[in-house]
Amino acid sequence: MVIVLIALSIFVLSAFPADSGVVNSISVQPRLVTNLLPSLQETAADESLIQDVLTGSPPGAGQPEQEWTVYDPFPSGIPLDWLGPVSDNLRFAIDLSGRFEWNSQRREWGISQFYGFDLFKVFSGKEGDWGTLLLQGFATRINNVQPHPWFFDGPTDWEFVYRIFNFNYTGLAGGRFNIKVGHFEMPFGLEMLIDTNGTLRNVDLARNLGIKADWGVTVNGVLEHVEYEIGLGRGSGNEWHASGSPYEFVGRIGTSRSEPWVFGVSGFYGDLYRPNVPGNTIHRRRLGFDVSWFGAPVDIMSQISFGLDGEDTVVNSLIELGWRPASETTLFYLQLRQDSRQFDPEWSTQIQTRLGFQWAVDNHWVLSGEWVQNLTNYQSLPADTTFRMQIRYRF
Repeated sequence: MVIVLIALSIFVLSAFPADSGVVNSISVQPRLVTNLLPSLQETAADESLIQDVLTGSPPGAGQPEQEWTVYDPFPSGIPLDWLGPVSDNLRFAIDLSGRFEWNSQRREWGISQFYGFDLFKVFSGKEGDWGTLLLQGFATRINNVQPHPWFFDGPTDWEFVYRIFNFNYTGLAGGRFNIKVGHFEMPFGLEMLIDTNGTLRNVDLARNLGIKADWGVTVNGVLEHVEYEIGLGRGSGNEWHASGSPYEFVGRIGTSRSEPWVFGVSGFYGDLYRPNVPGNTIHRRRLGFDVSWFGAPVDIMSQISFGLDGEDTVVNSLIELGWRPASETTLFYLQLRQDSRQFDPEWSTQIQTRLGFQWAVDNHWVLSGEWVQNLTNYQSLPADTTFRMQIRYRF
């Protein structure tokens, strides 16, 4: 099945030319729209206002920091002019979401609620920008959510979740060598190209690695044709735990996302904190490869990773076809995933399809939905179906 997915990825990717062109009088550029600066986008002004809505990530997050500009598509709910010079290059938004999930086997609703804020600040001096601060924190309520993240006490609980909470010092080498400190997202695979935080859409980062963001430090930068980020983390995720001496090394190096074709290599090695396992840690290793093509109106992304969970061999693969039929305000995507694990001595495989959409109704509201169908499931478990819906409001 892995070979089939790789062949399918190559076939689908090769079926689309990589040339830029003109479609409906709009200049078509490489389609990493969720990460491009407004100054680099060729779309109409009202469409560029919506692009950040789909992810909530800071504009230009994947570009050299010296090129970043603060761009707020949401009128701030709190006036910031009274801060004086501090308000320069400062964005602040309140972010509220409700997520609803139905599973065909459990036949019960699970509900998640997120009440948070998003602060993004660029620090500048006489010689230009020298740092960026990104703080995203959410009071999170889950009701009857199974399975749930391990740091919740049960399927119904409250926790404060630090999505991204860090400072990136960019004053050393003009964006070529930066130092990031705080709670950072794992630089691994396709998640480096798109920010799925706060959305139904995801590219399997948390399930594959067992962790999506962690406390620690990274070095990162953008060279002429290469982007990289390499980090050392505590290995405990949302909270800081030292029991069992958890840690992880993680990193990705890839070609510039300003090109239609993007290639990347990622690695992960660590012991992750888990309170209910012997020694309070689980050992995990991964080596990953990703290749993507971004064009209008179709994007294609694929990745595959190999590794170990303890002594069990793991192989994961994913391919996604994304389609924006009219404008950047609407996205449809189709994913095919394969997760194979060697439960001693036998292999077990889950094959899954995901069909979803995201619709930015205006500059505040985003509606999304996803249908998840397990075609086969681990160890002969039922091939269940899950429906998810989410409504999100930012101001």
